[in-house]
Amino acid sequence: MMRNYKLEIKKIAVLAALLIPFSIFSAELEYNLEKPQKLFVGTPFKLHVNISSALSDSIFSTQNDTLDIFILKNIESTEEITDETKTTLLNFTYQPFDTGEFTFPELEFAVKTTDSLQILKTKKFILNIESVITDSTESIKDIAAPLAVHFKFLDYFIPLLIITFIIFAIRYLLKLLKKTKKDFSEPEIIDDRPAYIIALELLDILKKDDLLIKGDFLNFYFRISLILRLFIELHYKINSVEMTTSEIRANLILDDYSEKSEILKFLMRADMIKFAKAIPENSDSKTALTWLEKYLISFKESNETEETDNA
Repeated sequence: MMRNYKLEIKKIAVLAALLIPFSIFSAELEYNLEKPQKLFVGTPFKLHVNISSALSDSIFSTQNDTLDIFILKNIESTEEITDETKTTLLNFTYQPFDTGEFTFPELEFAVKTTDSLQILKTKKFILNIESVITDSTESIKDIAAPLAVHFKFLDYFIPLLIITFIIFAIRYLLKLLKKTKKDFSEPEIIDDRPAYIIALELLDILKKDDLLIKGDFLNFYFRISLILRLFIELHYKINSVEMTTSEIRANLILDDYSEKSEILKFLMRADMIKFAKAIPENSDSKTALTWLEKYLISFKESNETEETDNA
């Protein structure tokens, strides 16, 4: 017997209309700012970021802890898994150390799937930092004592009835969505392009962001080393994105020792910038960018030569 999908879709639409006042859903990268009504120097505030991804994806974030105005004090990370979807909850705690109106910069997050890398960014926002906390005697006080409120039976019964209806409606909607997912399974999209093409595409995006011109060396070396690690993982079939440089040294087996030496030298230089916070020369950063581009292009030329010989 064929199912009446039009009727089920109408049911979902009706339930969604009933739940609109109570729920908000979003598939985009979200963030929430938690701060007092007035923000003073040294007063901490929190930035909550939610990232939804597949269970097998890995998420990496750059630490903007070198800012002059906003100092990163703490990062908390938790994960929630619902219906084959992983939601990563990141809580950043910052403290401002100057007064005035400042723009909080965008944060970057790298989501690594089985065969690609995606860069996600939050939007910039403006914060007004004040220098003096107002006198507590200026706070608003009650003129008279609060009045007692006495609730009747219907004041309790009606809210409980509404809450019960919402719970049953949500349970029914979840069951209906699970059945729909089983009937309509989307095919998995796999990027089967050569690894050097994927890496060169990401490198082109990095060049367009002009991080060297902006002086953002921390993010530049974070992303350029991530691109090389992704290429090694896709081309040489080792889990290099989640490995340390020492682990890559032990697991990467190459016939050409000079190639492996250049790779390790590149990654160790990037580690010094990311973790030891060394300040590189602008010319050294351009040299690193040029080396990685030539290294990836060499695989393109080698592939074209093989195709010509086989023709």
